[in-house]
Amino acid sequence: MQERTWENYLHRLKSGDRLALSQILSEIESNSDNTEIISYIFRNFKNPCPIVGITGFPGTGKSSLINNLIKIYRKNKKRVGVLAIDPSSTISGGSLLGDRARMEEHSVDENVFIRSIASQGKLGGLSRKTFLLSIIMSIFNFDIIFIETVGVGQSEIDITKLADLTILNVAPGLGDSIQAMKAGIMEVIDLIVVNKADKEDALQTYNQLSSILTNSIHSKQKSLSIILTHQFDRQKNNAIYNEIQIRLSNLMRDKGFPKQNRDWLIKEILYEKIDQLVTNKDFLVEWDKMKADKIDFHTLISRAVKLIK
Repeated sequence: MQERTWENYLHRLKSGDRLALSQILSEIESNSDNTEIISYIFRNFKNPCPIVGITGFPGTGKSSLINNLIKIYRKNKKRVGVLAIDPSSTISGGSLLGDRARMEEHSVDENVFIRSIASQGKLGGLSRKTFLLSIIMSIFNFDIIFIETVGVGQSEIDITKLADLTILNVAPGLGDSIQAMKAGIMEVIDLIVVNKADKEDALQTYNQLSSILTNSIHSKQKSLSIILTHQFDRQKNNAIYNEIQIRLSNLMRDKGFPKQNRDWLIKEILYEKIDQLVTNKDFLVEWDKMKADKIDFHTLISRAVKLIK
């Protein structure tokens, strides 16, 4: 995409053109190298809208939570964007992309935009493109963006590097509280939502996590909160909305994109370059040479670095 075309798209994004948003997101997803357009955005745009990450194991009610939050934000006349990441098959690469179907009731609302993408087997539940797509969406005139993903754990916390605020969604009976404690996830999240409060062991899960928070230094430092709710609990869902708004109001958004976002972006671009490298025909030729003992490993690596350049 040429720079003039970017400027045209980005101008249309700022004016709230949904068609332009869909087109540029599709362009980003299909392109193998988006370095220039993302660099352009970082140089020329400030005050991106806040991003809230919602993570947790499948079946914990993340989509239902987002669905309820959309209703509350729309009641308050806010415009909402959603990136819903679905897990990809490690065999076929396919993804169900079912989250859009779960939020179907908002499909006719011009002030709600929902995009489903596959995780493409990426650990942490984020697609390689998630960061790039979220940056594009953050310069649209949304008031808030939700990113729904899967995967929690010590090595699967990418969403916390991308989002301004991260919610861990757990459900009773799935062992989530123990996993959360083991993974050290308390160190990086901002809010815990215990969903499906209408189930009999929900209170036990809530109490377990509350006990963990009481004894956690990190939770005290971050004033980490925990809320017990279910899909039809309007009062508690409004409490989640208020908690989000209070925490986001404390953020300084007038200095552009946070520095840690830039650092992570650089890493993601390099990872994407490596992904492209391993399918490069020239690299595969060199790889075959190494397997046939015609070149050694160090020679292969040095030639690979040249191909990346």
